[in-house]
Amino acid sequence: KFKNQTHLSLATTHTKHFTRHFVNHIIMALSNANNNNVASKSKKTKKKKKPDPPLMKKREKPPSPSSLNIDTTNTVVQKRAKEENKELVGVFLGEINEDEAKKQRQHAVVLVLGDFGHSPRMQNHASSLLNKGYEVTAIAYKNGSMMKETLRENDGFRFVGISRLNFLRVKKTKMPFVPSIVYFALRVLLQFLQVLLCLFFETGKVKVTNVLVQNPPCLPTFLACAVAKRVMGGKFTIDWHNLGYSIFSMQRKRGGKDVLVRVMKAYEKYFLRYFDHHLTVTEKMKDFLIREWSVDARHISVVKDAPGEQFLRLNTNATREKKKGFRKKTSDVVNVVSSTSWTPDEDFDVLLHAAVLYDEKAKEASGTATKKKKKTKQRLPHLNILITGRGDLRESFETRAKEAKLKHVSFSYAWLPIHEYPERLSMSDVGLCLHQSSSKLDLPMKIVDMFGVGIPVLARRYECLRDELVQEGVNGLTFDTSEELCDALISLLEGWDGNENGTEALNRLEAGVTRDRLDEIFSSSSSSSSSSS
Repeated sequence: KFKNQTHLSLATTHTKHFTRHFVNHIIMALSNANNNNVASKSKKTKKKKKPDPPLMKKREKPPSPSSLNIDTTNTVVQKRAKEENKELVGVFLGEINEDEAKKQRQHAVVLVLGDFGHSPRMQNHASSLLNKGYEVTAIAYKNGSMMKETLRENDGFRFVGISRLNFLRVKKTKMPFVPSIVYFALRVLLQFLQVLLCLFFETGKVKVTNVLVQNPPCLPTFLACAVAKRVMGGKFTIDWHNLGYSIFSMQRKRGGKDVLVRVMKAYEKYFLRYFDHHLTVTEKMKDFLIREWSVDARHISVVKDAPGEQFLRLNTNATREKKKGFRKKTSDVVNVVSSTSWTPDEDFDVLLHAAVLYDEKAKEASGTATKKKKKTKQRLPHLNILITGRGDLRESFETRAKEAKLKHVSFSYAWLPIHEYPERLSMSDVGLCLHQSSSKLDLPMKIVDMFGVGIPVLARRYECLRDELVQEGVNGLTFDTSEELCDALISLLEGWDGNENGTEALNRLEAGVTRDRLDEIFSSSSSSSSSSS
């Protein structure tokens, strides 16, 4: 068994050399034997000569190469054969010269200034590079979420953890006499040194040939990569999930007008010159880089996200039959699922207000409204909204949801392990995405996962989303306000009578995310990174 593809290729090469030299040795031996036989016969026919005097005795000359009928190059071949045979034995015994083998391997570094286990796209990139024969080192925050099992068990993959530097977060350790900018600058400086030292000294003995860095964040990774490229050489690539400065602007009160946001934008644009290639998640992001930041179109590849196999394997008729059985047990409940990191780019106030409106409509439909109002045409089911994920904004949302005292809407919260998430997603009736892109150029991965397991989506509307992922009325509906979200829920669920088949409107959307229809949606997508690597 060979350790990797490099050892296998070396073994194949040495086998060819060994076979060739073995044949040469056989030819040499046969020719020597033939010449010896001819020489012995000629001696028998010749008459014996008197021995020469001792002082006049002549030494016998060694046979010339021509008398043996062998090329003079065979001596060089013999020496080389001995060396290659030693190498061949080393390959078969797993003791090949490591320095020579390492020179023939390619080494890629995947740099994520965040939780690597929480970044499925970058994990897919790493898996794709391993499949291409690369040795891969991932640099990311230590003590993060669990990554894919295929990565953890691969001998060609190694993980290098860096500190999160939580003690320098302003919200946790701010002193009244120290400005926030001091904490920010110190944290950026220490992160820069961590990344740079990891690139120089923690990537193993095999020389780094490729570096793939996730953006955002671009600070300080772009600067660290620019320095590393000058020292190490190699090919550096940015994987654009979004624009770094646009994410940063959502954390500032003045938004894009803030001075620090403008500095961040200039920084992000300037350091593009140090990178050789760019991967984008959408066509619109590619157009932005070409139009606004003058990036050469030849150096940009669009690599859209596509559902992983752990999601696609659940998009089957068997799973849909299982869901129908689940609906029978909870006949008057519709399960809605939303995953989030509880960051400012997802406005859950829109969901809470829409839940209040839906609750009022459901009361009217069931005839339990306190005031006499015109009832809706058909009854509405109870909504069970599961929100998965962790984040700073979760606690405040839970408090406000309890204070609302909703009767026909309930919220539940969970943090699901990566191996349980696809199964729970597939048993839901509708997916919900509140992602409002800071740049309006990216696509949320959670919708890709929801489509992967075969559930339609209600998503926050913006142009790129409607053009490149969610088809209105085919595989989902879009909304912008709480009122529109409430109307979308009613249009899908109105008339739910507890039947396991749901409603006609919901069934139409479910038909748009079956396994065969997904090929149309993701026809221009690669399997998250396989074509780009």
